[in-house]
Amino acid sequence: MLKAQLATTIAFVMCCSSVQAETTAKATCEPTAEGSRNLVVSFYTQALIDKQVRAAFDTYVSPDFVEHKPDVPNGSRSAVVDFLEGLVTELPGARWEILRTVAEKDLVFLHARFSPAPGAPPYAIADVFRVDNCAIVEHWDVVGPPRDGMPNKNSRF
Repeated sequence: MLKAQLATTIAFVMCCSSVQAETTAKATCEPTAEGSRNLVVSFYTQALIDKQVRAAFDTYVSPDFVEHKPDVPNGSRSAVVDFLEGLVTELPGARWEILRTVAEKDLVFLHARFSPAPGAPPYAIADVFRVDNCAIVEHWDVVGPPRDGMPNKNSRF
């Protein structure tokens, strides 16, 4: 059994790098709510916190990915990559921070803080990802921009 796993691993290494990255991510993913949470946190960290958008999509996101964000034309995977890479280029000092996560069945909820520049007021972000077969297949978000004079003194974070 161990020799078979080793042979399989060697065969995967000989494949192209993006296939290898995807295979590695899927091999380490557990098809559970907690496994999906770990996958989404790894994706979010690489794509937005580390600002390696394309590499994160190559590793964690299905080719058939569907985006529901209204700012992204046609909701395709390639459109999201272009949108996020443009955002990272336009706002080089931007910072994303994961505050909390919740995972249930095939859905992962992420509550995040987005600061477009050092010292800028933060946005509150709620992201929802659907995971299938250890790949992100769908995404929704709600973005709350900064507000002046908030009547509620409880923070959104």
